[in-house]
Amino acid sequence: MAAKDNTAARGTVALVLSRGGYFVLGYLAVVVLARELGPAAYGVYSVIMALLVWLEESGRYAVPSATAKRLSETSSPSDHEAFERSALALNLGVHIFFFLVLWVLAPWLASWFDIEHGALLFRLAAIDLPLFGLYTAIQAIHQGHRHFMLLGVSQVAYAFAKFAGVLSLMVIGVSLEKALIINVLSTIVGCVFLFPKIGLRWQGQWFSKVSPLVTLAVPIGLYYFPLMLRSTLLLGTLRILLPDSEEATIGILMAAVNIARVPAFALATVTVVILPSISSALARDDLALARQYLQQALRFFAILFLPACFVLVVESEALMRFIYSDAFAGGGLLLGLLVISEGLYTIQAILGSVLHGAGEMRKTAVVILLALVPYLGLLVLLTQIGGAVGAVWAAVVTPLLGIAVFGAMIWRRFGSLMPQSRVAKLALAGGLMFGTEWLLPELEGWWMLLHGIGLVVYSLTLMVCREITWDDVRTVLPAKRVERQALT
Repeated sequence: MAAKDNTAARGTVALVLSRGGYFVLGYLAVVVLARELGPAAYGVYSVIMALLVWLEESGRYAVPSATAKRLSETSSPSDHEAFERSALALNLGVHIFFFLVLWVLAPWLASWFDIEHGALLFRLAAIDLPLFGLYTAIQAIHQGHRHFMLLGVSQVAYAFAKFAGVLSLMVIGVSLEKALIINVLSTIVGCVFLFPKIGLRWQGQWFSKVSPLVTLAVPIGLYYFPLMLRSTLLLGTLRILLPDSEEATIGILMAAVNIARVPAFALATVTVVILPSISSALARDDLALARQYLQQALRFFAILFLPACFVLVVESEALMRFIYSDAFAGGGLLLGLLVISEGLYTIQAILGSVLHGAGEMRKTAVVILLALVPYLGLLVLLTQIGGAVGAVWAAVVTPLLGIAVFGAMIWRRFGSLMPQSRVAKLALAGGLMFGTEWLLPELEGWWMLLHGIGLVVYSLTLMVCREITWDDVRTVLPAKRVERQALT
């Protein structure tokens, strides 16, 4: 029987709430930067950052994910310290290698993407790689020990540093070079915040656990390396195939991506919690608890993502103009498609994390590597047919393949992904929300009130159907308050 454990639920809520603060600060920084640079210059910045983020996120999910899994399965304090030292050394080494590769290839990349002074810009971006390797290794140590609240606070500190840096650029002057330097300084702040709290002693072996970490990190890295490549391929394809007259389209596309990723990225914290939780449950041979974690993760994502997706799709063009200015007009269709794409990729990421927790890293890596072939073919074909809109359609279709394969693998291992009754309740609540807003008269300038009424209907429907209960409220409350209320 599944043991009652609210750590994963509380961790998910804490990280989602902290990412709310992360996005308020981080998104304000992005908006200010996009408005100041303009669509064309912001498009150049986006291409550089897409390549950097591809390397950083690929590294983030290799050694750090292996570290979190090993720590969650280990009870010996001496083994904990050995894994922590080895993780720091190994992850730093991987990111130093990425740094050297990007530094050497910077002139060629500048020529390939036709970016003026691009070699300098790519090399400034590369400075962040070793620092990010240190930062993500420290994060993984805390993740493995399930210090989810601390991870959440660190994300807010990181975002605040970036926001403050961008605000300073408004005083001293905005440029691509300065924006890339601010990115480096923000990572330093994140390292300074987290590193003293791991309590790691410097004495001892630093490479004793490298082998078991590499055994896990290689297949996980082979999974995330192509998975994180999608944004880089999307922007690179557009940069090469679109005519110079549509250069601003890339900036508009990335501005839309920044909005589309808000709900998906905030809810992707589920993957941070689910991997060590599944690993810990299966290490104790508690399949029922692992199945409970899986179903609750998908339920949590679906309840929060559905209304956010609906609002962003309906108000896509208005949001682009309101947030970025009229210079970014015409990005509404791109935003609507990207919201759906990001949601599908997040579902795929959640299912992938479940399989990683179950030890199926090699199979997931093969699936994602094979999925690159149809994605690249669709990307080139649809870009030539429909430009940026066609490219985004390729990003909508491709994750469906991964979801289908991962879903079948999980079904065989754990059983049902989500009870049919839950799917029906979510469909009913979503349908009533849509129907309510469709029946209400349009009020000029009052669209937030309209969606607010729809959200109330959505929430009440889930409560009446008992899909949202007091148990969900208790996961948000501090543990001591829950104990006091239970005694009362």
